[in-house]
Amino acid sequence: MASEKSFQDRIQHTNDLSAAVPLLTPVYTPVDSKFTLAKLTTATTAAEAANANVEAKRIPYQDPTSDRVALVKTIGPLVTQALAYVKSNTAWENRHEAVKNAADKVRGVRPPKPKPVDPDPDQKTRETGERSYVEIAGHFKTFINRLDGLAGYAPQDEKISIDLLNDLHAELDSYNKSIPTASQALADAIIDRQDLFTGPTGLKFVFDGVKASVKGQYGHTSLQYKAVSGISW
Repeated sequence: MASEKSFQDRIQHTNDLSAAVPLLTPVYTPVDSKFTLAKLTTATTAAEAANANVEAKRIPYQDPTSDRVALVKTIGPLVTQALAYVKSNTAWENRHEAVKNAADKVRGVRPPKPKPVDPDPDQKTRETGERSYVEIAGHFKTFINRLDGLAGYAPQDEKISIDLLNDLHAELDSYNKSIPTASQALADAIIDRQDLFTGPTGLKFVFDGVKASVKGQYGHTSLQYKAVSGISW
């Protein structure tokens, strides 16, 4: 896929072509009306707007996504601290294993699986980084409920209190609901931009058509064509 710089470069190259063609004499007069300078300007304006729209849609997706990653990194140590707090009270000894199992799921800790004698070579192995944030939020809520079920759970450190942990869960849940919408909006903007740049009637179509029209009007060995032939897409 084209980089962001390449989209900007293509607009700049188109602007170079738009600046060069009006200087040609006699006046540039394409046979096909789809390749007039006015059509090139219209296509360029639409492409620039599409490029700006992608950038506008990128921020509401990237910023919350980055914040969600940071939030999950914050939650992990708090879960570990809360688990240590539970273990420190012998009155909760019979609940510690259940709390630990819930904590391990939040933190992505899994017991090692026995190696199969004859593994299936076609079986897809799931990597650690593929855990769903929705899955993490669900495990985190289960962990909080486990803590809330402990009689007398009231840590001095407010960061691992039920209220504060619930606030963190609500924040993570909010990201999980909003980010997919922002992601889809960005994906749609990227598709629309691609169509306006390289679609059947997009900027490249008009760009190439203008250069071909210059070649047809003035001849492939003409000075006029040489003035624009070096302006590449």
